[in-house]
Amino acid sequence: MSVRIQIAGVATLDEALALEALGVDALGFTVRLPSGLHDDLTEAKARSIISALPPFISTVAITYVDNAREAVDLCRYLGVSALQLHGEFPAADIDLVRAGLPHLKIIRAVHVTGEQAFVEARSLARRVDALILDTFDPQTGRHGATGKTHDWTISRKIVEGVPAKVILAGGLTPENVGAAIRTVRPWGVDVHTGVEDADGRRDVGRMQAFVAAVRGTQSPGEA
Repeated sequence: MSVRIQIAGVATLDEALALEALGVDALGFTVRLPSGLHDDLTEAKARSIISALPPFISTVAITYVDNAREAVDLCRYLGVSALQLHGEFPAADIDLVRAGLPHLKIIRAVHVTGEQAFVEARSLARRVDALILDTFDPQTGRHGATGKTHDWTISRKIVEGVPAKVILAGGLTPENVGAAIRTVRPWGVDVHTGVEDADGRRDVGRMQAFVAAVRGTQSPGEA
């Protein structure tokens, strides 16, 4: 089975439709971030993009909300099929989100800063539908969208030892995603800054190259 692809940071309908045509599995919409709006994506705009998409593509709210009520209200408003939680979100509140929205898929970020990430991943595995392994940048204080990779050997250990689907993120690009997949063997991969140009704008050519690189790499289930 091929590795799933999520493109994060989608901000326009044209981009979303182009990615759907490329065969991307999930589109990530970044909302309620500590830094404010991303690429001027308001929640109303995200909702309108999501409502205009064709069926059979997953839509993901990527957010730093910190409680169950806010998470449930946000997902209901946007109409997303999945929620990706970053930041200080209490583990117990994950169960409350699931009770409020039983059909919502829940993804929890684990930042791979060292061996403690394995312990954190194991503690969260049975509460969520997938874990996303991302990078923390101590220089900027950013959790995710850092443009930096982390120790993939720890991510591989999590894939092998934790009973959860694992999405690999953090500094992935068209140039390194093949090596990342071969090393970590994740269920899915996520990219954000790695498909932007030098000025921080989304680059269609790099998106195409990223998808091609993933599809051209032997998947975990193949011999």
